[in-house]
Amino acid sequence: GCMSCHPAGGGVGPDLHGLYGMTRPLADGSTVAADEEYLRESILNPNAKVADGYAPMMPSFEGQLSEDELKQLIEYIKSLNATGN
Repeated sequence: GCMSCHPAGGGVGPDLHGLYGMTRPLADGSTVAADEEYLRESILNPNAKVADGYAPMMPSFEGQLSEDELKQLIEYIKSLNATGN
């Protein structure tokens, strides 16, 4: 699952805990608000906005998740802010 690459404290991918709502620095020097739109784009087209300090290695999940599964995943990531899980 997601946490194998995105564990608390960081791994080969950035930590997802506390991500939602923060300003995310990107590899190109710009920043982006980590909102629902950013999360959706990062899941479906992960190389569009690569997090600073990480290699563009996440696979695209476009066509692999239903719209409902995608919404559930986004809600789960958002919940990591409140629960600390």
